[in-house]
Amino acid sequence: MAPLTVLAFSTGLQTGAPDSSVPTAIEQALIEHRCRTSIAAGAPGTDANQECPGVQLLSLRTDFGRDLSRLSAAERKSIDSVCSKIRESQGRDAYVDCLSGQLVSLSNRRSRAKPDPSAAAPPPQENAPSASPAPLPNSASSSSSGLWIGATLVTLGIAAGGVFLAMRAPRSPRKCRVCGMSLSNSGDLCQKCRHEAAETVKRAAAERADHQRAQEEEQRQASERQETQRRLKSFEDEEARLRQQEQARQEEQARHAADTGQREEEARRQRQPDVTSDEVFDPCNILGVSRDATQEAIRVAYQEAKLKYDPDQVAHLGAELQEHFKAKAEAVEQAYQQLTK
Repeated sequence: MAPLTVLAFSTGLQTGAPDSSVPTAIEQALIEHRCRTSIAAGAPGTDANQECPGVQLLSLRTDFGRDLSRLSAAERKSIDSVCSKIRESQGRDAYVDCLSGQLVSLSNRRSRAKPDPSAAAPPPQENAPSASPAPLPNSASSSSSGLWIGATLVTLGIAAGGVFLAMRAPRSPRKCRVCGMSLSNSGDLCQKCRHEAAETVKRAAAERADHQRAQEEEQRQASERQETQRRLKSFEDEEARLRQQEQARQEEQARHAADTGQREEEARRQRQPDVTSDEVFDPCNILGVSRDATQEAIRVAYQEAKLKYDPDQVAHLGAELQEHFKAKAEAVEQAYQQLTK
């Protein structure tokens, strides 16, 4: 920025007084950013703080014209490709910081591309040696310095005049880069396109938020389904375990009852004679009635004995016990037939 400040002084402009025209929105943002950065350590109210806005406005318009109108389409596209993403992700201040850095880099590249004015001036030719006294070299050196200073001042004056004429020259109207409508305000979008772009950004943000909420809800429901399935499987496993325990207990009780009944029956068989033998076969003893019992008493005793020795009661027990009950039932039937003849 130092050469631009020298140009301002050489044309008689005061750096403390900004351009008479009002800065545009983008120029104001860049001026505030550069002044905050360049004089962050200065105390408020100092000359540097007061002069900075005017110097920065002159520098911006000298390099890039009012509202950056001298940027070519390729340069605008390059800056947008770098800084637009930063604006979307980090906000306006980061975007202005990026834009300022890109403009400084572009200004430096332009400065390096321009030829050095001092290189165009031919070096002073030394006079051939003569018989003049020794002080002549000092006079030649003074003349050479004066020529250098004069050439520099002329070059600066020409450059300042070119800058002044360029600033006053009429500029082609700017157009919206989307719809092509002429622009009256700052920026490269008209009010309608800017509004549509803002609405598009809002809709995209809302869609992203809705999509994220839908994904979170789907994940939550999937987690709930997994938890429900886990609990159901745990419940089914517990029921299966309880059923196995109950079945084992019932089988154990059945085996115990069968063993007990078999032992009792064997004990009774050992205490009583075999009623099926023809030698001791006594129908009254088998049915448990007296010899002078009536037919009704005999019939009742027969029904009780028949139920007592029903083979179906021991169908689940051993073959020996089933055979014993079968023999008892046949003896009861035979005794009833004999007493009712």
